[in-house]
Amino acid sequence: MFEKIKGQNKAISLLKRAVESGKIANSYLFYGPAGVGKFTTALYFGMMINCSAAHDKRPCGYCSSCSKFRNFSHPDFLFTFPTPKLDISLDGEIKSAKILEEYKDYIKNKIENPWKKFYFSQNIEIRIDSIRMLEHRINLSPNEGTKKIYIVEHAEMLNEKTANAFLKTLEEPPHDTVIILTTSKLNALLPTIISRCQQIKFYPISQKLIEEELKNQRYLEDTEAKIFARIANGNMEKALVLAEEDSSEVRQNVLIFLQIVISQNDAKFIEFSANFKGSKNILQELISHLIIWISDIAYLQNYPENIINIDSLEMVKQLFMKNPKVENYAFEMIEFLENMQHKLARHVNAQLILIEIYNEFSKIFGGIH
Repeated sequence: MFEKIKGQNKAISLLKRAVESGKIANSYLFYGPAGVGKFTTALYFGMMINCSAAHDKRPCGYCSSCSKFRNFSHPDFLFTFPTPKLDISLDGEIKSAKILEEYKDYIKNKIENPWKKFYFSQNIEIRIDSIRMLEHRINLSPNEGTKKIYIVEHAEMLNEKTANAFLKTLEEPPHDTVIILTTSKLNALLPTIISRCQQIKFYPISQKLIEEELKNQRYLEDTEAKIFARIANGNMEKALVLAEEDSSEVRQNVLIFLQIVISQNDAKFIEFSANFKGSKNILQELISHLIIWISDIAYLQNYPENIINIDSLEMVKQLFMKNPKVENYAFEMIEFLENMQHKLARHVNAQLILIEIYNEFSKIFGGIH
């Protein structure tokens, strides 16, 4: 099953050798960019350790153990991730009815469409109750498997109190336990957590591999696959989302927004922003595309071959002429847009965020200097 994970041969080879030699660490840290297969590799690694098939066929994906892992129902598998306040017991009972339904929807999405983003209705983090439940479970004997597998996804979202509580578990995990942390923000983790784990690095996926996946598995035409692969910038998850969803509407919204910025038509912007009331997902995509546009405009003069929006080259040139020094602002603009995405994830009003973006773009491209 590991062949389904593209571009991470080094990480997978290390994990296979650990299983074959019987030298499996108790704690791993999978780190690298978002959307490159860290969670899927962690899941398959846990499946491989407990798979009942012949050694050279693990993980088979079909035995009782593998099937339960794939359905997140194996009694020796615990998946911890950032959530709203669950009010969860040591035995895993979630007492908040509303959040319980969202929790179930998140797991369902993870099983059926793991590359799709899922948004909870409240702020999320990895909370102390979830870690206490993990600590309780970790001291129990395995029910069916060779080892108990605990995956902590987005470990950078352990708050300080929770991270410190988790340290003791990482210091002395039982011999029959494998803990796997995943993160795309290594610097956000406590150094003491990093030092207690065997680190496995994951890499951006090459444009060629993403193109092949989009053409062979999603049946895209060459040109479309090439554009999506360039937009994804090493992130297979993003490429798959683009392939499944119709991104033409988002790209059209970006063009409308940029034209409004150029014309400084505030009335038109107010009308445009009304479309984003409560539309957090659409705005997230719009911001992602704006990041690409900033890069394209900065590339125009010296690296035109790197431009992604090749079908909108006239607009790229028009924005560049508005501010030929845009290359000097590019890094700060991208950082600003990424910060807007983080705000949106924390449930700040979508229209207020769009207004902030409009004002910032107006300073750079609208003649307000």
